[in-house]
Amino acid sequence: MAVVEYSDEIKLNVSPKRLFKALVIDAHNFLPKAVPHIFKSVHVLEGEGGVAGCVRQINFPDGAPFSHMKDKLEAVDTENLTVKLVLSEGPGLGEKMESLHAEQKFVDSGDGGCIIKMKNHHHLKAGHTHIAEEEFKAAKEHGITFFTATEAYLIAHPDVYN
Repeated sequence: MAVVEYSDEIKLNVSPKRLFKALVIDAHNFLPKAVPHIFKSVHVLEGEGGVAGCVRQINFPDGAPFSHMKDKLEAVDTENLTVKLVLSEGPGLGEKMESLHAEQKFVDSGDGGCIIKMKNHHHLKAGHTHIAEEEFKAAKEHGITFFTATEAYLIAHPDVYN
């Protein structure tokens, strides 16, 4: 099985602690409320939301590129603001991917904001050896839309996750 690594960073104008609480610890409640145009619902299927071992089904609204996905939080470090998760089911994996192993670290940018450092390991199905640059570009654009919508919500609601 081939593994393709992709790393990226995004700078947001919200503190790392607030973003981590919203996007990791309380994502199952936060995402459908804050960005319903991107996330229809998040259901905790196993374990407790926001902790290691949690299995979630994430449902997307009608008209989204795919209907749902399932992931598992493998490690959640609330002190160092890091999370490791595995996306293992859903049409978002496409025809090439067996699973997606993701690591995110929420780092203080020094100006009150945050840099989210992301590293993804795409585990490809047998017979596949690469992912086209266009696919990475499309995923990045979707991520930017998601992160900037999250940032806008948290800026507009400064009392949330303080």
